[in-house]
Amino acid sequence: MDRNTLDFRCAWAAPPLNEEAELPKKLPLGGNTIRYQLQVSCGGKGIRLTFSNEYSKTTDPPEIPLEIESVHIAKLKKPGEPDIYTESDAEVTFDGKKSALVPAGGTITSDCAGFEFEALDFLAVSVKFGKIPEHPACHREADCGSWLFEGDKVSENLAPSEFLWSYFSLCRADALTSAEIETLVCFGDSITDGAVSTFNGFDAWPNILAQGLAKDKSTERISAVNCAIAGNAIWGGYGVAAKIRFKRDVLDIPGVKYAIILIGTNDIPGAQRDTSEEMMAEYKAMLEACHSRGIKVYAGSITPFWNNDWWRSELHEQIRKKVNDRLMSDDSGFDGRIDFASATADPSCPAALKAEYDSGDGLHPSAAGHRAMGEAALRAMKRYLGK
Repeated sequence: MDRNTLDFRCAWAAPPLNEEAELPKKLPLGGNTIRYQLQVSCGGKGIRLTFSNEYSKTTDPPEIPLEIESVHIAKLKKPGEPDIYTESDAEVTFDGKKSALVPAGGTITSDCAGFEFEALDFLAVSVKFGKIPEHPACHREADCGSWLFEGDKVSENLAPSEFLWSYFSLCRADALTSAEIETLVCFGDSITDGAVSTFNGFDAWPNILAQGLAKDKSTERISAVNCAIAGNAIWGGYGVAAKIRFKRDVLDIPGVKYAIILIGTNDIPGAQRDTSEEMMAEYKAMLEACHSRGIKVYAGSITPFWNNDWWRSELHEQIRKKVNDRLMSDDSGFDGRIDFASATADPSCPAALKAEYDSGDGLHPSAAGHRAMGEAALRAMKRYLGK
């Protein structure tokens, strides 16, 4: 392959969903500017952005497009703060125009903006919205802040009028980069999405993995992106069921060559019988879908939850252990394994999180727990992919 060949590779993602009960009923987006922050996992000579209106829902009319009046991208001065380097500011267009309509039930991808950036740069995407649906598509748990500015402020440094914490409509950023770059998708629920990691800290385990891969010469070609949704489950939960969204959020991601699957935690607490076989059948379907596309897939073991009142029961622990034993076995069919459970478990009680890795609810890892998971993933992926 010509080392100078360029192609699009996913550098950042935030899969959309719509959970009306979890979102403000009257969002102040229409007519105003929202500035998002994101850390890209690979560099590029240009960038294109994808916006979603997949869950457009209003009462009158029943469906409307989402109106984007202007989009700009710039380098962020400091994560967690809204100021940008104004000299880096670049306009993002759609078919050569600065405005676009995102159709109800659909998505739209911008032109490639002439904007250069490096792996692990923090970028700001500023979007001036026009009319919006009552319940726009969003990635609810961004685990970092966004800032609202009244009116059209896509290129300015001003005090924001409001603070938000979800990605609305913006769902993917693709870098125009070397075709040798390969995308690794981290697919899961809140434990992968970053729940209870450091807010504005960008230290969920997929961040730790992405940062470690980018800083190592043997793996710097790997762009790790987070395609998890908090509360998601194989058969349901928040958002579209994992088994259904798997195509959108893994198979169709630009440049995907690898995937780490850590899903199923939210399918266990409601179980009234042993569902491990059904869970394994769904893992096998995901594995086979990946292999049919030439994607290597790595299994992640389900982390301990014994100290959570809702999850804890002998049956639920039996399901978790059976599933993990199968996922971590040499004959699982996966291309590799990451034992997140062992990395976070209390040695004296493997069914529970280690105290310093417990966020306090007995289920979600703390920031230290996320680091332990990220380091476990990094060790494994360097072993599998380093060359």
